[in-house]
Formats: sequence, structure tokens, C-alpha cells
Amino acid sequence: MINYLKSSISISSYNGCTINCKYCILSSLGNRENVRKVEDEKELVKKLLSLKLYSPEIPISVNNQTDPLLNKEIFNSTIKILKEMEKNEVPNPILIITKGYITEEQIKQIEKIDLNLIILYTFSGLSEKLENRNEKSQIETLKKLSKLQNCKLINYYRPVIEGINSDKETIEHIAKIVTKYCRASIVSGIRMNTHLKQIFEKNGITIPEKYDTDHKVLYPETYNKIKEIFKQTKKEYPVFKKTSCGVSYICGKPDYNGHSARIHYCNPNCISYPVCIGTNKIGFCNPDCPNFKVCKKESQKIITENEFKNLLKKIGKETNTFEIRENYIELHGTFWQEEVSYLRHICKKNIKADKLLKREDEFLLSL
Repeated sequence: MINYLKSSISISSYNGCTINCKYCILSSLGNRENVRKVEDEKELVKKLLSLKLYSPEIPISVNNQTDPLLNKEIFNSTIKILKEMEKNEVPNPILIITKGYITEEQIKQIEKIDLNLIILYTFSGLSEKLENRNEKSQIETLKKLSKLQNCKLINYYRPVIEGINSDKETIEHIAKIVTKYCRASIVSGIRMNTHLKQIFEKNGITIPEKYDTDHKVLYPETYNKIKEIFKQTKKEYPVFKKTSCGVSYICGKPDYNGHSARIHYCNPNCISYPVCIGTNKIGFCNPDCPNFKVCKKESQKIITENEFKNLLKKIGKETNTFEIRENYIELHGTFWQEEVSYLRHICKKNIKADKLLKREDEFLLSL
């Protein structure tokens, strides 16, 4: 099972999850508790490497259609995938996104893997409120993961839900723990559709005043509050709003999603606009970002028409016309969302298509 997402290529040998987080937007697709194997590990990696949209620089998320640490069976499958990628010398950043628990024996198995591993661990003050997780066990897992020499550990402070885990006390609690074990935190809000709204209402959970069916909404004042409290806890600890920003920083690379110039065509009325573009509003992110200079230098690079034509040819779109503008590339015609993500990841430029098509599952999530 392979999906091209906004921040990674997702490959999963299993589909479904029994954690039953109240905010999980994938629950909109139904039958999530029926955890089942959908792909052989070896075949999955083979398909990945032959994928038209594959590139060795794009991050790969492993088993994120479930949780890689959900149970022993899925963990073992995850290890098989990692070993198969190691065998094929896959150079991509490999993302393990989880909120599960881990044993010492499983730690030993991960230690043997020679890949560019990045673990994004979800810990956001919702463990026992909305995630059916034991916070003490999660903290113990963070402690174990932080000792891995072959992995980089990032905290996922997500989703931030106003009135539930956005208060000063919760933020201070999270900051105290994750700054001790993680290299950085990525903070994001909640994406909410009609299905999740019904779940929140059924469980008596306050529905955020402003939400979006296509984007994760995080209030600018909340994000700034989180950044400030984390800074007070550990001065040099990096906090990012975008997954691609955090992953790129950890890898020592510029943001592969080209967020640094989105001011030039984003909607100023978007609730997240002030956070996405920063406070300086000059077309680049905030200068206090530890990756600011790296991303700014990359954004000043010029891609030629011939270079971009070759990229379009690779995805079978060589007949489409385009315009390379100062801060983004405008595509004429209809493109799949995955194709636009691929072009953005390779160019590290913002890409805007006249018409964007979504996968069926992504379309259903937006209802």
C-alpha cells in the first residue's frame, strides 16, 4: 500500500489501527479497527523503488496506515520492511511515526538497522484524554528511544486542540518531558471533517471554533505560546510548525516543501496564515528558525525551463505548459495532488496547479 503524501511517501504492509484516537481523521474511512495485512514487505519495497514518483531524497513513512508499534506482529513487519530497504541501500530519510510502546528487545532490533531513521513520537498531552494511551508508558518509551544511536527522535506535539491541550500547564508539562529526550518538536493543529465533528459531539468534546476539512488549524497565538514556553524550558530547543521543516532541519537540508515563499500566493484570510509565513512578511520564514539561512539560500536557486520540462516528462506531463515565476511555478492544466507534491519536493519550490485532483480516500476525508 503506497500513497504519496504532502510530506512523505507512505508505504504500509498493514492497514487499520485499534488505538482508536478520538481525533483520527482516518476513522472517516470506516472499518479502521479491522487491522489487516495488505502487502508483502519485500514486494512493497520493490514497488516503492520502481515508483514513477520515487526519488532518493523524499522521506519515506513506514506503516503509517497503522502504528508501527501497535503490536508485535506489526512491529515485526516494520522491521522486515526496514531490513529490505537496508538490503537495497535506500538512502531516503525513513520516518517512523508512532504513539506506541516499545520493549528493550525491540530497541535492540532497531539498533541493528543501518538506515537514515527518524522517529516522530506523538506526545501532546492527550494520552489518556483522547488517545487511549498510558502517559507513563509513553514517557518510558521516549526514554528508551532517546538512547538509540542510529535514530533521530522528534516529538510530534499534535494535534493541538484548543481548550484541551493548549493551556499553559499542559504545554509546560509536555515541554519539560520532550526537551529532555527529543531533538526537536513539530507542532500542528487538528484537521476536522463532518465525521470527526460528530465523534466530538458524541463524546462531549468541545469542537474548535474554527476548523478546516483540508488543513490542520493551529491558532497563531497558541503556536507562539507553545514556542515561548518551550524556549523558556530549553532555550535552544527547536520548534517547527511543519513536518517537512522539522525533518529537513534534522537532516541538515532545506525544507523540501518550499514553505519559505508561500506568502506569495497563500490566502491571507486563512487562520494559519500568520504562522505559516512568519511575522516578518517578506516572503521567508522567521529569521529565528534554526534552518532559516539554509532554506533562504535554497529558495534563491533558479530552476531552468529545460530542467522543469524534464521533471514533467518523468511523470508523463510533458505536454502541459507552465510558467516559472519569481517565487513559485504555475502549472497549466489538471494535475493529481501527488504529482504536485512530487514536483515541489524535487524542486523545493512552491507549485500551483490550475486544477488539483485528489485521491478517492483524500476526497472522502475532506467531506
